[in-house]
Amino acid sequence: MRSAYFQCIGGASGDMILGALLDAGLSIDDLRGALAKLSTSGYTLKSQRARRGGLEGTHLIVELEELGRKSHTIGDFVNIVEASGLSDSVVRQSRDIFLRIGEAEARVHGAQPEETHLHELGTLDTLVDVVGGVSGLEMLGVDKVYCSHFPSGSGVVRSAHGLLPVPAPATAAIFQIANAPVAAPPNNAHNTGEMVTPTGAAILTTIATFEHPQLNVNRIGYGLGTRASRQDPNALALWLSSEQASIY
Repeated sequence: MRSAYFQCIGGASGDMILGALLDAGLSIDDLRGALAKLSTSGYTLKSQRARRGGLEGTHLIVELEELGRKSHTIGDFVNIVEASGLSDSVVRQSRDIFLRIGEAEARVHGAQPEETHLHELGTLDTLVDVVGGVSGLEMLGVDKVYCSHFPSGSGVVRSAHGLLPVPAPATAAIFQIANAPVAAPPNNAHNTGEMVTPTGAAILTTIATFEHPQLNVNRIGYGLGTRASRQDPNALALWLSSEQASIY
């Protein structure tokens, strides 16, 4: 049994999860192969080595073409996954993640989860992040996933709905739905920008448990985000163990 632990050093997002998987040894060609089973087009995957603060890691970029910018509902994403040639486990976990995003968005906007208009989350990069993350863990042979607490972040971000607080309402709703552990910012916190995205929160709260594992770590990867910060490197660490973790 192989265990994985995600450490939210400077946040968590879908592309950071993919970057951490690649940095920990997943082949980008294998990732592309898994995503090809979705029978969708309109995007290109690229990865590059980069630094955030003193940390070096992998930055995964999902470049959207015109077709990839088309907006989808949660129901659309679920239908695409269920019609794919992916394993039953990947289909089930991906569906659960999308339904969690839909439930959070429905709470925020007052709509049925599968019919919720997703705005920024409705483009193909969300599908790539979710299915790629779940498939990548399966390809690395991971049976059990753990996660640290989330940093809440502070300040405001600009969105399709205008200015929003950090964490964004959809992210905060996912924290609430999952009863996830979140570190509140100190009273004198600076404007961090968005540290945890709805997609990152949905993936990790669905597939991981928030326990403190003791691991025999044999591989570490760092997935990098796009946010620049002097206070905390915008990075997500992934620790892999070839053995079952013990909990203390």
